[in-house]
Amino acid sequence: MAIASVSMSVWSQAAGHESETLVRARTLLGSAHWQEAKPLLTTYLEAHPDAGEAHLLMGQILYRQGQPRPSMSEYVKASETVELSAFDLRIFALDCAAIPDLPEAEKWLRRAIDKDSQDAANWEALGHIQFSSQQYQSAIESMEHALQLAPRNVSAESMIGLAHERLAQLDEAETAYRTAIAWQAGQADNDAVPFTGLGRLLIGLDRSEEAIPWLQRATKAAPQTSEPHELLGLAYAQTGRDKEAQSELEEAIRLRPDFARLHLMLARTYRTQGFKDKADAEQKKYERLRRSATQ
Repeated sequence: MAIASVSMSVWSQAAGHESETLVRARTLLGSAHWQEAKPLLTTYLEAHPDAGEAHLLMGQILYRQGQPRPSMSEYVKASETVELSAFDLRIFALDCAAIPDLPEAEKWLRRAIDKDSQDAANWEALGHIQFSSQQYQSAIESMEHALQLAPRNVSAESMIGLAHERLAQLDEAETAYRTAIAWQAGQADNDAVPFTGLGRLLIGLDRSEEAIPWLQRATKAAPQTSEPHELLGLAYAQTGRDKEAQSELEEAIRLRPDFARLHLMLARTYRTQGFKDKADAEQKKYERLRRSATQ
């Protein structure tokens, strides 16, 4: 992906050098009403197609809306007339990751780091890309660098736990998950990832009873995510709490109805409780989904 050789954006230029439209759009982007900036910028760009700062703002909006290719196009246009900052390069890299093109994402993140090696967000983003590329040790190193710049970052510490888990370094993974959990103590909103990770790890170590309270906290932190419900259902099933297992697996299926494995797990739970008809129905759903996946 080619970006013009100009490479640093002037996000901090004085408002006096910008039109009222760009000032308003920038203000909206920093608020809960950021999507209202899009029609303003669309109209502005129709009259000023070479306005690099407007293209940068539009690129950020499109990134937030989950439109990576149009967002990338805006950044490429912007680079023809203004310089991209480390922030801009990071967003462009995350657009690349969303396509997905992980090697390009890593390339642009490294360029962002070259411009601003003191921004923890650049290092954390690099760690996520490296994890997705199965470069687990490199991901750990990038996240540790992020933590040096921004200590007690729950997301970064959780990713360290995930990477250690993938490397089968289970003691280190457990330590990282417990550290991330401790950093959230007393907070109203919790990140479910370390609770889920610790629960999954404990189940794998045949410590399902110990996993249950952590997975209960995970389901409260992320009630609309299927994995914590699935794992909690598994932990309940492995400790003989079949009715509770059934409830969690039914919720997991409600959230992710096309995931074959969940139907098989629920079928087994129904069968254990003597619900033959329900078990047979779930078994059939499992087999149908498996066939669809192989066609």
